[in-house]
Order: sequence, then structure tokens, then C-alpha cells
Amino acid sequence: MLAPATLIHERYRIEQTIGQGGMGAVYSAIDERLGHRVAIKQMLLSADWSAAFEREARMLAQLDHSGLPAVTDYFTTAKGQFLVMKFIAGADLAALLHDQQVPPLATVVDWALQLLAVLAYLHAQSPPII
Repeated sequence: MLAPATLIHERYRIEQTIGQGGMGAVYSAIDERLGHRVAIKQMLLSADWSAAFEREARMLAQLDHSGLPAVTDYFTTAKGQFLVMKFIAGADLAALLHDQQVPPLATVVDWALQLLAVLAYLHAQSPPII
């Protein structure tokens, strides 16, 4: 895990951890070169996965859909492999569900339609992203 105020890749200053799992963490950070907030996903994978990581980062950077965060950079350091994305402010689904208890049906249908639109977009890529 990266501590707040850590400068990574001589450009991104970590603000806080947004989430974490078994394979890494996601942070909010400030891009000190451009002066805006970004999300940085840190993946703790072995060096054997570096070529696959680069292919995935390049592929994700080509995607352009309003339901997906734009990928703006990627890099590898001794602390892991990093994917830099547009930061999207707001609560995650778990927080929304916690706050609303049982969301109204119209809200759930709207979420489902947004998710299906993203999946249709990904599956329409050549080759399809599954």
C-alpha cells in the first residue's frame, strides 16, 4: 500500500486509498504536472505479467465510452504496475446500497441499462472484450 503524500512516477501524489483487494489497490491522487485529480490502480503482479499488463493498458486507453473511465497513463515501478485513469467522484455501489437500503425499481433498472450499454460496447470491440 502507498501512503498518502507519496509521489509516484515523479508525477502523481497519492491522496488516499479508495479501495483494495488481493491483487492491489486503487488510490485518488493529484497529477502534479497537470494539476487535476486522477485514480491510480496499483497491481501487485510478478514481472512475468508485464507484457500482458502493457497490452491491457494500451487496449483500455483506446476505449471511449461515457460509462468507462478514460485511461491516461500506465507505468511500472518496483512498487508494482500502475494504471492511471480519470477520477470519477461519487459513492460506489456498496455505499449507495447501504444508504438507500432497497433502491427503487426505476433506479435499479437505470443502473442495469447503464451496465448493459457498457457491456455491449466492450463486446462490440474487435476483438471483443469479455
